Amino acid sequence: MRLFADIQSLSPNECVWGVTLLNGDLYVLWEDNRLDVYSTTEDCSLLGHITVPGLRRYDAHDMTSCQRHSRLYISDSGKHCIHAVTPKDRSVCKWKVPSEPCGLSVTPGGNLLVVCRGETDSIVELAIEGGSLTMHEIKLPLSDIYWPFQAVQLSAGQYVVCHRGETGLSLVDRGGRVVAADDTGLLCPCHVTIHRDNELIFAIDHDNHRVVMLNRSLQFVREVIALTLPHRLCLDHVTRRLYVGHGRDVTVVQLADRG
Repeated sequence: MRLFADIQSLSPNECVWGVTLLNGDLYVLWEDNRLDVYSTTEDCSLLGHITVPGLRRYDAHDMTSCQRHSRLYISDSGKHCIHAVTPKDRSVCKWKVPSEPCGLSVTPGGNLLVVCRGETDSIVELAIEGGSLTMHEIKLPLSDIYWPFQAVQLSAGQYVVCHRGETGLSLVDRGGRVVAADDTGLLCPCHVTIHRDNELIFAIDHDNHRVVMLNRSLQFVREVIALTLPHRLCLDHVTRRLYVGHGRDVTVVQLADRG
């Protein structure tokens, strides 16, 4: 592991709410809904800003991106929608979701996964098919998963769901049933990302102030880095750099070849 950069907010009071990569650039979403664009060179120089119309201060919850569609996705908890942003022409469209959208990720097939919280918590998968937006919703069991944050999909189709419940991380099948749970003592694992080559899972262990690595069976592998109150992750699969949002900073970690 090697640290080579820290990105800090220009405003001393704004926290990081989203970190993602698209077409070789790094995008950071701050708490005041400012969306900044940075280079992925070692100096992480600021390249510009993007305005998202209608996104109000403190309403954004997470951000991810899809290389296939060249889009950024931002969850808007205030308006119960997803802002789909195309950086090339700065166009934005809104996709409504059933309840409050929280964490985001993109499936191996390029669809958007949204964790929605409401009377019934769910994973919502959004896809563009034939020019139309389709939605598939998976209800999450309240008895096993409490206050979900985010979900990512494994290549076998199962979902890793991070939540505030007793286990923290749960493996859920496409029918919404919990088939495995973490027993490693993670406290408030609020964000995860997956290495697509070997399906190692990088998880934020928020209240233990660290990022850890797990295998696809949710077994502990090792600690990656200790940081105060981390809460957002993004992995560059080509350069093997892990971007960690924590407080008002983004720390960039160069991973070793073994992960």
